[in-house]
Amino acid sequence: MLFFQPKSYIVYSFEYFLGLCEKGPRSTFDCAKFRKIRNALLKEKIVHSKEILEPAPASWDDFLLVHSPEYVEKLKDPQLLGKILFLDYVSPFDTDIIEFFMWVTGGTILAMKTAYEKQVPVFNLGGGYHHAKPGKGEGFCPVNDIAIGIRRFQQEFGKKRVLVVDLDYHQGNGTALMFQDDDSCFTYSIHRDNWDTIDSKTNLDVRLPDHSDDKMYLQGLKNSLPEVMDSFQPELVVYVAGGDPHYQDTLGTFELTDKGMLERDIFVMSQAKERKCPVAILAGGGYGQESWKLYYRFIKCVMRGRCDV
Repeated sequence: MLFFQPKSYIVYSFEYFLGLCEKGPRSTFDCAKFRKIRNALLKEKIVHSKEILEPAPASWDDFLLVHSPEYVEKLKDPQLLGKILFLDYVSPFDTDIIEFFMWVTGGTILAMKTAYEKQVPVFNLGGGYHHAKPGKGEGFCPVNDIAIGIRRFQQEFGKKRVLVVDLDYHQGNGTALMFQDDDSCFTYSIHRDNWDTIDSKTNLDVRLPDHSDDKMYLQGLKNSLPEVMDSFQPELVVYVAGGDPHYQDTLGTFELTDKGMLERDIFVMSQAKERKCPVAILAGGGYGQESWKLYYRFIKCVMRGRCDV
């Protein structure tokens, strides 16, 4: 099935590495995930070096676009970051943690800008930290790169309508809360549990039960997303392509197969293509040593312009 012109880009930096794999909650993280994807894409000649865009890191001022000054000041304390990320110990002099999130957020900013300017799909090999709120980080998310990217995008291009399609296993609660009173941004999420109740006409939460399989998940997606896109008419789609609905994910309880995950991704892309809307794609969640392959297969499919699902 031919669904997109092969021309697209990925955003990546060698700074996309944070050695935070420890015991307990973080033992499921693959610290080399982003690098594995980049290396596999180059090895199989799916992308060329000129199609890999190097971001600049986001700044403290970028963080202030969506986070409170008090909270941004706290983010300068590595030990606070350690608590958000469930780390056993963090040196009070460690700047690597926040710098990692600055680089990945810079990648999200660049992905949105490039997707809109060039009208092609652009993949950030990181990003999708959707739980962070204006004054609080949670769920391994100290900053909300999605919201920061949208605000930077709207600063440069005007208050364009942005649709966030969040298909991570967890609710995109932080992003939805940040935009609940802003009709320029619609937040759409399919997930297992609601972390927060969002009272907004520009938010749709689709909850699914444990053990949801390909059929149930795709039915929920196909029954709701087209209507949202038709009514909201986005000028940019930000797609959080979380890998954690997969049946092998170490933290999720859905049961999507490889085929179901790819069909999910291609459906989102096809809906955007039908409406001639550019898409910036973020990696989102995905846990376990094999989770990188899901995002890799999706990128491979789009970069080649062909996909069999």
